Amino acid sequence: MEVKKICLGSFGTNTYILEIDNNVVLIDPAGKYEKFLEILNNKKLISILLTHGHFDHIKAVDGLYRLFNIPVYISKEDDELSRDKNQCLAFGLPYSPVISCPVIYLKEGMLKIGPFNFEVIFTPGHTEGSVCYKIDNYLFTGDTLFRMSVGRTDLKGGDNRKLKSSLRILSQLNPELIVCPGHDSLTTLKEELESNPYLK
Repeated sequence: MEVKKICLGSFGTNTYILEIDNNVVLIDPAGKYEKFLEILNNKKLISILLTHGHFDHIKAVDGLYRLFNIPVYISKEDDELSRDKNQCLAFGLPYSPVISCPVIYLKEGMLKIGPFNFEVIFTPGHTEGSVCYKIDNYLFTGDTLFRMSVGRTDLKGGDNRKLKSSLRILSQLNPELIVCPGHDSLTTLKEELESNPYLK
């Protein structure tokens, strides 16, 4: 499996492009959907996975759905959030990108999409419906866990107590996992267990 990271949008949101045998899954497609047409080229987009429903992680979803009619996965708990046009008010912005296309609600556990085999891990705290995806030696954490930090809990659906519980779940995983967060640079779970003050 090949994994590429691109950073898009004014909030520096990481989008991940996973590819196996020309099949592509996007995790948190941020920015303008036209950008992905250049990236995909002749590759086959087969699904979109969302770590949570915040506006900076979902901007390209509707455009890609209209073009490719592919399944979009999100937790049930964040469905309403992903359709809330007022999210941006907390940042002094007038309008939030939203999802209006059909979605599939995630279930915790294994999720097979074409040649991809994900483990879905529910990690509420940053939002009520935040999830992480584990596949091979990669852990896609969205805004639950960052390099040397964690996601904020002061926005709608945030809960510090739940975030701490979710971090305890992640801390039990293989420390050799490569952590792919929703913002900033990649790290490893081992490095975070050793140095991230929120995992102490």
